[in-house]
Amino acid sequence: MKNTQKKLKAKHFRYLSKEYIEDPLKYLKEFFEQETYVHYFVKDINLLVNAASNAKMNSPYSNLGYNTRKLITFVEIAYVIFKKCSLKKLKNPLDFFKCDSDYWNYISGECLSVNDIESPEDEISRFFSYQSLGQWYETLDEIWINISDRNGEFLGNVGKEILATRELLQRTAISLHKIYENKSLPDNSTNNQEEIESEKNQDQISLEQTDNIKTKEEPFDDTLENEILNPKERIILPEWLAPQPYSVSALKNFFDRDDLNGWKEDIRYWYQTVITENEFWSANNENHKFSGANLLYTYSCIYSLLEMLSNKLKESPISSIDIVPSISILPECQSILIRHENKEIILYYISDEELEHPLSSLLATVNTYSQQQWDEILYDWINYGLDKNRYTGDYSDYSTQIYQTLIKIIELAYLVAFSNEIDLLNQNQTPPIETAI
Repeated sequence: MKNTQKKLKAKHFRYLSKEYIEDPLKYLKEFFEQETYVHYFVKDINLLVNAASNAKMNSPYSNLGYNTRKLITFVEIAYVIFKKCSLKKLKNPLDFFKCDSDYWNYISGECLSVNDIESPEDEISRFFSYQSLGQWYETLDEIWINISDRNGEFLGNVGKEILATRELLQRTAISLHKIYENKSLPDNSTNNQEEIESEKNQDQISLEQTDNIKTKEEPFDDTLENEILNPKERIILPEWLAPQPYSVSALKNFFDRDDLNGWKEDIRYWYQTVITENEFWSANNENHKFSGANLLYTYSCIYSLLEMLSNKLKESPISSIDIVPSISILPECQSILIRHENKEIILYYISDEELEHPLSSLLATVNTYSQQQWDEILYDWINYGLDKNRYTGDYSDYSTQIYQTLIKIIELAYLVAFSNEIDLLNQNQTPPIETAI
């Protein structure tokens, strides 16, 4: 029979890269060996759902935004396994316990089973029988929105929906950890044949056409999933925001969105709203440039820039000069004056030595924090940039250093991007140092 299943690609997902789509076991290995232990992850899911359901249960000292992003990626990996292994949908996804042994296996923590058959694939099937990938995106987005000190109602404050969501997310986390331990993807032939659709019908299902299976109280609808997986019907990210390898042209594209002083102004105000109470990016700001939408766009661009440079550093480390990371505030260097496109521009955080090796200096400065730490920092900053409260997260003691490091990265990136077009003016000229925040 002709295989009508559409091949999954990175552009079909928010966060997954090609290497993990091709080898989901590689992602699971890295996640459970480098990111977290499964019992911590299950607790994180519980905290996320609790915080989204009730603002009073949202700890101000947590990295819930960062954890939500990781959870979205985790759900995407589950979907890749669901499709790669041709797992079938369950007719009754919330029917968790078919016999006494299923119940006792679950509460003892030994395994998840169906009729005494240990089966992580059944849990993945259950997960995507309850909701499509597109619907899970909507649910996880609701979590992300409601943990940001909003007054929204997570899943309409319907208790049974909230409980089902938490249970399914936790079971899927445990099941994917079991797949990681087994070091092999599931064999769909082990599914409970009494609970799944017939294999004959399943073979006829493609990503564009799915059966109308009832879950919850409404007919199952894969429309959102189809919009995500069909490139003709989905919104394509701007080229700059999509993951891409390092190149000078990519750096130039970054500065096409705004010039050096524009990016510095955005980062400067972002920093100010992070460290100051009752000052935040919103539609009510008298400067329309500093709306919440512009902050989200600024965050996306800075995230993409750091991701690209971090990947460049991993692929081909450059060590022409050594910069020792420090938790202290960066020293105020003698300012450097340059001319580009008939404009004089001041660089505040670059030394003469760094001026001679801009690319090495750029990568070394990015390496002040790991890529994971940058992810945590940016997610914390965006949460507090939209919030009236002052930043009190894990990196709050280093906010000024982070701000200066980001400005330095932008300055060095500008030098690398336009090195052949920049004229260096008199370095002995010392303009006023930028100190006010």
